[in-house]
Amino acid sequence: MENNAPLQPPSSSTLPERIRNRLAGHALVNDVGAIQIIAATVQSRPELTFVSTGRVALGDDGLIRFALWSASKCCASLLGTRRATLLLAEGDDTWEIRCLVIANASLATARPFSGFLLKPIEVLDRRASCSARGPWRVRRSAEENQNGAGETRLALFEAFPVGDDGENVLPGGVHPP
Repeated sequence: MENNAPLQPPSSSTLPERIRNRLAGHALVNDVGAIQIIAATVQSRPELTFVSTGRVALGDDGLIRFALWSASKCCASLLGTRRATLLLAEGDDTWEIRCLVIANASLATARPFSGFLLKPIEVLDRRASCSARGPWRVRRSAEENQNGAGETRLALFEAFPVGDDGENVLPGGVHPP
């Protein structure tokens, strides 16, 4: 009997180094790319949004923090389903990062942002199978890139700090699953 199922790319929950660097903000000054966030609504309809890398922060704990407009449909979907998929375009590669939302909070920023703490559960390299090629772009000024990103990333780590022992501690001293 022949198996005609398409080959799936290998997956893991470990982020590749270049993706870790991008999410950690090492290329923030020159990075005009965006991260696509896909969240299913309670009715199982996909809600798509793009965020700049200045609104994303990766901690040493391996958890992803990001900010969304509080009144957005994507924010409501994440609160309802507690799952998200992030798509990142890197050259000819597209990475799919499937995550669980383990915490959320209002952020102390000038903009009405909600912060989310995500735990990656599966990372897929979609270079051969993804038809949505990037890099996606977000329009913003150089000042917004520098100042807004710094404020947002600081607020994300204030809302979701990384403990001195490398273990994440949520507000109220609760440890994520």
